[in-house]
Amino acid sequence: MQTPSNPSGRRRIVIVGAPVVAVALLAVVVFTVFLGGDEPGRPTGTIAAPPAIATSPATSASTPPSSGIRVILPGSSPTDSELVGGQTDHLEFARLVAKAVLAYDSNTDFQARNADLLRAAAPSPYGDPGQLAQDLTAFTPTGPALQALRDNNTVVTVDLTDVAVSEWAANRLKGIGVSPGVYGIDVTGQQAIVTDSGNPTRVTVALGITVACPPATSYCTLDRVLPQHLQDALGPG
Repeated sequence: MQTPSNPSGRRRIVIVGAPVVAVALLAVVVFTVFLGGDEPGRPTGTIAAPPAIATSPATSASTPPSSGIRVILPGSSPTDSELVGGQTDHLEFARLVAKAVLAYDSNTDFQARNADLLRAAAPSPYGDPGQLAQDLTAFTPTGPALQALRDNNTVVTVDLTDVAVSEWAANRLKGIGVSPGVYGIDVTGQQAIVTDSGNPTRVTVALGITVACPPATSYCTLDRVLPQHLQDALGPG
């Protein structure tokens, strides 16, 4: 889901050497699941397997593994985000994310909202917080739009009618063997926009949300939030 520095590469191997004692091998699989081709500018991302440490035979034989070692998965804190933290179900997590992004009013502190959601950002290798910050900015009113929202005492609510795993994304993920717990989710709903000036305006909305949840992470974490279903946003044009 992160954007690789070399979009044309499908796979790359990074080897970090330590003299005699150990060699750390990190296999990074270029995640082209949300890439419909090699068109310039098409979003891409990466999913990487956690690094495996390969020791020399002598080291392995003389140093038995400790039974007390506990592996800490990414996203291990359930309280990173007040809005969406502590979730282990990918669909409920996506539902909370969608409500946080699509429901607001004239008193909403959008910067605080975005900062809270960024605390749930998927860690490397499952996401890129910088890219997520850009996504959230697209859902943040500024300038005249923000002033109009405040001047009209606008209240926006959302009724989510469908939150489901994207079949298109699931097929792509399955095809490249991405880690269990990584999902692409499509969200459909209807916003009701109420102002001082009249009756509610109803608008149909759609989101595409990509997440990493257990067993990939300890708690659900957020990778991308896009203003269309995933196939529409990232599939072939």
